[in-house]
Amino acid sequence: MTSEQRPPDPDGASVRALPLRRRVRLAIVAATAVALVVFAVPLMLAIRSAYVQQSETELEREAARVLAVVSTDNILSKDVLPHPTDPDVQLAVYDTAGARTDGQGPAHSRMARQASASGVSRTIRDGASLVALLPVRQDGPSKAVIRAALPSTTVEGRYLRAWALMGLLALVVLLLAWWASGRLSRRLSAPLERLAASAETLGQGGFALRVPRSGVSEVDVVGAVLEESGRRLGDRFQRERAFSADASHQLRTPITALRITLESATVDPTASVEEVAARALIQVDRLERTVEDLLALARDLPGPAAPLDVAPVIDGLLERYRGPCLAQGREMTVEVAGELPLAAFPEAALQQVLDVLVDNAMWHGSGEVSVAARASGTGVAIDVRDEGDLPQGDLEEMFERRSARAAGTGIGLALARSLAEAEGARLLAARDDGGTVFTLLMAEAQA
Repeated sequence: MTSEQRPPDPDGASVRALPLRRRVRLAIVAATAVALVVFAVPLMLAIRSAYVQQSETELEREAARVLAVVSTDNILSKDVLPHPTDPDVQLAVYDTAGARTDGQGPAHSRMARQASASGVSRTIRDGASLVALLPVRQDGPSKAVIRAALPSTTVEGRYLRAWALMGLLALVVLLLAWWASGRLSRRLSAPLERLAASAETLGQGGFALRVPRSGVSEVDVVGAVLEESGRRLGDRFQRERAFSADASHQLRTPITALRITLESATVDPTASVEEVAARALIQVDRLERTVEDLLALARDLPGPAAPLDVAPVIDGLLERYRGPCLAQGREMTVEVAGELPLAAFPEAALQQVLDVLVDNAMWHGSGEVSVAARASGTGVAIDVRDEGDLPQGDLEEMFERRSARAAGTGIGLALARSLAEAEGARLLAARDDGGTVFTLLMAEAQA
């Protein structure tokens, strides 16, 4: 699932969700913009105030320079004002009535007349100009007022240029934030997109996942969990597949026995319905027990390894398999050597293992089939022997699932060994003078 896809909501409707990359980028840029506004607005007001104060100081300095350059006696004369250091500044001299006597400015100034009357210098706004008024005294009241003016547009232009520079700098910061947020969003979303791709692979049956590590601990934890989930699902899937193969293999013998029971009744006119039904029900019970045992194996739920007396299990083999053996013109014998210790092995698993071994002897062996239980060291051994010959080569290959050397499907012996090893037992194969022998070695049950 890509980042542009939108998952359905619980009601089935499409949720219009922004991709993570866009969300992260918008969040970072928005936060940057808010920070710029929060800091820029007070800074802009401070810059404006600073430029206004700078202009006022400049005007006051220009007025003071006039007073320093021009004599007080000649202050009301024509063409006595010096040129301002700033060409935007207008200098003028007004008499006590507020009439301009020299310089640039309005012909009459009420502000100049008030400054002359008060004798106090001040800087004020006068129309569209910023004006500094400096009264000129000579041994008494003011005799003139020096006026220095600067157009408000000039003052505004100064701090507006500073604002424009700040705006350009803010734009550069936003662009950097956009670029950095893009890299960060890709770094954050790429691991999630890889997780989504891994989940899609898992959904398509690719259980052998390897999610690359991203360096983000939370994402790596999810990746590790996804890998473990894939492994568990793969194991479960393999068990289910093995169950289908094991079930078909293990059900073959009881189905054959049931078929023989029913066919023998059709050719024996003296057979009673009750007797045939009883024998058939025995085989049906065996089928049911086989299915339950295989389901427990497929679900990884083996029975408890309670102490087991193997003699009844061995005797049950003769009851189940003697008829099929006789139908093939072969004999079957069972033997339990004296008093045997109790084995640490579930009864259901032992029945499945022995069914595989006897079935293997019947289908792929020859001659008499014998099953013998004996004490072996601190445990119990069961030998299943027939008069057939094992193929040349490594005998261990016969226990591999789907082995190329298997005489049949290559499932039965692999199943028997997996059952034995799951319970801590061992299943071995050997050649002897009389044919083939498979030995199941089980530990003695602890008291």
